[in-house]
Amino acid sequence: MRELKKENAKVIFLSLLIFIGFLILLMRIAYLQLIGRTEYVEKVVEKFPKLALVEIPSYRGSIKDRNGNELALSLPTISVYAFPKYTQNKEELASRLSAATHVSEKAILESLNKDRKFVWLIRRADKELLPYIRGVIRDTDNTKSVGIQEDFKRFYPHGHLASNLLGFCGDDGRGLEGLEYMLNSFLDEKGKKVPFLLSVGAGKLALEPLSSEQVLKSKTVYTTIDLGVQSILEDIRDQIVKDWRPKRVSILLMDVKTGDILGMTTYPYYDPNNYQNYSTWERRNFVVTDIFEPGSVMKPFFLGMALERGYISENYVVSGEGGKTEVYGRIVRDIHPYGNLTLDQVLIKSSNVGMVKIAKFLSRKDVEDLMERIHFKSTFGVLLGETKPKLPDYRYPANILYSSIGQGLSANLLNLCSAFSLLATGKMVKPRVILYVEDAEGRRTYYQPEVLRDHLFSQRVMSWLHKNLIRVVEEGTARLARSDYFTIAGKTGTSQKFDFKAGSYSRDKVVAYFVGYFPATDPKFVAGISVDEPKGGAAYGGTVAAPYFKQMVERVAAYYRLEPDKVQKSPSNVWREK
Repeated sequence: MRELKKENAKVIFLSLLIFIGFLILLMRIAYLQLIGRTEYVEKVVEKFPKLALVEIPSYRGSIKDRNGNELALSLPTISVYAFPKYTQNKEELASRLSAATHVSEKAILESLNKDRKFVWLIRRADKELLPYIRGVIRDTDNTKSVGIQEDFKRFYPHGHLASNLLGFCGDDGRGLEGLEYMLNSFLDEKGKKVPFLLSVGAGKLALEPLSSEQVLKSKTVYTTIDLGVQSILEDIRDQIVKDWRPKRVSILLMDVKTGDILGMTTYPYYDPNNYQNYSTWERRNFVVTDIFEPGSVMKPFFLGMALERGYISENYVVSGEGGKTEVYGRIVRDIHPYGNLTLDQVLIKSSNVGMVKIAKFLSRKDVEDLMERIHFKSTFGVLLGETKPKLPDYRYPANILYSSIGQGLSANLLNLCSAFSLLATGKMVKPRVILYVEDAEGRRTYYQPEVLRDHLFSQRVMSWLHKNLIRVVEEGTARLARSDYFTIAGKTGTSQKFDFKAGSYSRDKVVAYFVGYFPATDPKFVAGISVDEPKGGAAYGGTVAAPYFKQMVERVAAYYRLEPDKVQKSPSNVWREK
């Protein structure tokens, strides 16, 4: 009996050893197939002087506007490679390749003289050069050591259009900035490593073939951008630059009901086809990456909160004190001296003195609640590089007063436009820049609008603000934004930039704003213009930004064939009708 048990134990032990060995073998095979294949192949290739494993960029999917117009695409190109040790007539080869491709002869020779198994001589040359380069390789007796690989380069057919939003791709075909970087995982950017073999018998180079199906299989991204709107915004930007010679310009236009970013532009800008020629500064997307004090653009929100809490009524009258008042040891001024001001006049005339007096009613809790409502406590997470609004410590009453006139807090233009969408419709829809993604088989995945806020103030307060934001344009500080055809609601802002060397706000350096929505009787779009450090003349939001906002409204409305609303409805009744 004991012998039988011992025999069974031996059988079980041997079976276990065989099972473990078999399991180890399976794991090794799986590793080589799924994980370690490339690493294993690379180790093998290293031992062969006439074999190289090189990564070839795959075809990168297109980025298009909402109507299917190409914004970024991949074009077929050719690259020339060589095995330097076996290359003949290097000087002639370098000279003739340089003549056709504009790559310097010196650079080609340096590559050919490197102590390396495999080198690239020319990257992403025009495919039309293929017959010529084949002839050069043949004429220099290099058919065994120099070859041509078909690949792709990223191309932006509209040059600088939407460049600071789109970003660009590097030589390896991967996105480095902007949407190109953000969409790397969507666009199948990963290249494929293939073996290049020096052929000594057949008189040609051999490599693992890539079928056209493998190469072209990719996704396409459709953005919310409308190429027509984008062109309008960029033309207006150029007019601002010509007239005011600013340091920076940012313009944004969104669909107020879906959050779709229809156009976004900045100055400076660049050509992503030649991104190497531009500085990092010129490639920034200032709409989201940089924050500034918004100035008087904040007044409607603080006025609305005071009305919402019932601290004041629409009939409230405040003293303008002749245009200046002291706020915690600092003088706050108005552009013009005012006496008594009604509440609507504080907004329409954009009185700083009147505003800080009204803001004294607000508590820390009131202001923190307001910042939460207008989404000033976080980013939207829509674009890379978004900068979170910067808020002061509202435990100190002085910060509440200064914030009411847009000082001491900072935000980007995307934040301001989204906040104004609340004034337009009572809802804030999360901004979006991707409309849908289409895979290689044509299946679409849509990105649905997401409502972030569905309430700002009561209908009574919203109606009052709406009516008076229209009056800001019709009779107030933004009269230069007034259109004869479309009703516009909005607010100007002129923010003095803080001079850290002087320890005070600069008198010369300002950021001028206009943020608003249109047509005001049935808001469809919200937009903003920000001009940093305009030069020449009286630089205020009402002079630097407002006139160009009017142009934008009329041109965008014409593009979308909107009917003028000034002859159809009384704009002051829009909130009453809802």
